[in-house]
Amino acid sequence: MAGSLRRLVARAGGSVTSQAVTAGGSVVLQLIAVRFLGPEAFGAYAIMMAVLVAVTTVFSSWVGDSLTVLDRFNPRVRAALCASILGLTAAGTVVGVVFALALHLADTPGVVAFALLTVLWLPQESARRLLNARLEFGRLVLNDVVYVGVTLAILAGLWLTGVPFTLTWILGAMCAGQFVSLGLTLALLPSAEYRLPRPSLAGLGEVTSFAAWRSAQASLRPVALLVMRVAIDTFASRTVLAAVEAGRLLMSPALTVVQGAGSYLLPTFVRRRDAGVPIRPRNALAASLVLIAGTLACGVAAIAVLGYAGPLITGGAFTLDAVTVGGWVAYTVSFSATLPLSMMAAAYTLSRLVFMVRAAETAIGLAAMLVVLAVAPELAHLAPYCIGFGGLASGFLLWWHLRRTAPVPSRNEIPHETHAAE
Repeated sequence: MAGSLRRLVARAGGSVTSQAVTAGGSVVLQLIAVRFLGPEAFGAYAIMMAVLVAVTTVFSSWVGDSLTVLDRFNPRVRAALCASILGLTAAGTVVGVVFALALHLADTPGVVAFALLTVLWLPQESARRLLNARLEFGRLVLNDVVYVGVTLAILAGLWLTGVPFTLTWILGAMCAGQFVSLGLTLALLPSAEYRLPRPSLAGLGEVTSFAAWRSAQASLRPVALLVMRVAIDTFASRTVLAAVEAGRLLMSPALTVVQGAGSYLLPTFVRRRDAGVPIRPRNALAASLVLIAGTLACGVAAIAVLGYAGPLITGGAFTLDAVTVGGWVAYTVSFSATLPLSMMAAAYTLSRLVFMVRAAETAIGLAAMLVVLAVAPELAHLAPYCIGFGGLASGFLLWWHLRRTAPVPSRNEIPHETHAAE
């Protein structure tokens, strides 16, 4: 019993540590952008990262979650996933370039660097998800440390040699970090895990039956954040967007823990399912309550230190206020309420259910936000409250439905209809 508990804590801790390293590196990069690029360029960087996160979420939910939940060694599934990696990487790169050009986020070298970053980022995400599926969180942490370390080492070298920071240089450093960490991950994985078959669409129906709804459901949150950022940039200004984004940095520890919990819970629920151990909704609900309590504690601490941390983050370029930070507290509470239950539903292949519940919540929140911005752009700092609206209600609806769901059989017996229990 004690040994099992130690393994559980070690695995969960490894997942959270991985997220902490990645999120910590992201926060440092954002602080560099705020200090050295100014609010306008920082706003552009924030939109670029929102596009990258949205594209990565769609990709990771389709490819990464399929690697975890489906039988990745099945030749048909494996060939379909190979085709998906190629197709989604190409599509994601096009989407990123279109956003960068349409919103005038960077000059030509910056757009090229952003396109290259996307091309490297998505295959690297596939490799990371293989480590995640194998529950090798120690190696996952090493991968993330290498990415963050190489990226920051290059930027430190530029600073020491007196090269002025630009958005292109930051994106280029991130490209180098992704390239090195991808090579490391391939070296750590057994060759059987990344040996690619000839891409084929023969098994695409099998993958799509799970991944389509899962990908659509998982993309709701990052797409909502992307829409929020573009809307603030359009209705208010890029400087206002920078202030809203800076407020999110104070809640990054809580967001890191929640995201790390999600990375741990999905493969854990799948392992329990395949072992024939019933997955009970109260376990996911308990995880939600723990995450909500931690989020609220982090929010209180963030607001308490705002007077000191605000100027440190912004360098005096703009002001952070408690209302803006409170919006990100509300958003993170919403995230905490739904994520464990969403992971449980994904293990049951009920992603369609999660999508329907969360799509309604997201649509209402985005509609409220767009009305507020159109009528009173000066209230842009309320946008996080709008998109965080309804998370507790969504969590309750998921819990209520999952209570009625019978335990699922092992992976080889799973029906391919994702709405089978509805």
